[in-house]
Amino acid sequence: MLRMEQSEVSVLGYALLGLLQQQNRSGYDLRKIFSTTPMKSFSDSPGSIYPALRRLEQRGLVRSRIQERSGLRRRRLFHLTPAGISELKRWQKQPIVRDDIIRGTGELMLRFSFMDESLGPVESLRFLMAFKAELTAYIPILRGFLEEHGKGIVPSGRLALESGINSYECLLHWARNAIKSYEKG
Repeated sequence: MLRMEQSEVSVLGYALLGLLQQQNRSGYDLRKIFSTTPMKSFSDSPGSIYPALRRLEQRGLVRSRIQERSGLRRRRLFHLTPAGISELKRWQKQPIVRDDIIRGTGELMLRFSFMDESLGPVESLRFLMAFKAELTAYIPILRGFLEEHGKGIVPSGRLALESGINSYECLLHWARNAIKSYEKG
């Protein structure tokens, strides 16, 4: 059994590391980001954010300090440690595998969203190329399955599969455009 310090960082934990990479923030600041930006897929609940920050702090990935403010309530500011920066980079550099595509691309997009700041544009482009390659390999497999088994699938199932294929094709189109954007500089 892994001790807490050695357990994996959650996707929420990586989102917090990415945001703290941008600037030091309080738990309230982070909650506000999750409630007012497209990062709404993460809970802005204090019951999610503060325990996640504590776990990151216990692992030595973030540190906090109390910020005194005249006439205002004190607040605890969190910042990344060198270990936190290393862990964020390690997570972002993981190779993209088929299972990442199958399980959903949300975590991949989260990795990518903070990449320029932590790894730079060369690594961001490398990530996009790998993403494109995995999509390019996977879409024909899905199309082949649909061609071979489509007539035997109930209409709702067939349409759901077609929707999934279309979604992957849209991501592939996006990846190609994103690559062009990086290549233009």
